[in-house]
Amino acid sequence: MTAPELECCKCHAPMHPGYLLEEGHANERSITAWVEGQPQKSFWMGLKTPREKLATRTYRCTGCGYLESYAPAPAA
Repeated sequence: MTAPELECCKCHAPMHPGYLLEEGHANERSITAWVEGQPQKSFWMGLKTPREKLATRTYRCTGCGYLESYAPAPAA
């Protein structure tokens, strides 16, 4: 069974899956993550983050370029 095709909420064109790329120290690459709450500064790391982070899924509209991201619920 295939996943249903998403439709853009702005222009109703098809949405294609992808991801947002982060480049960190020494160009280390990773996918963006969702973290609950407000960001808190850290002297050494830039930001303090809790242990639980959710990887995001992002979709791009083929018509207008609108991006829509989701942070799926963690597996139980």
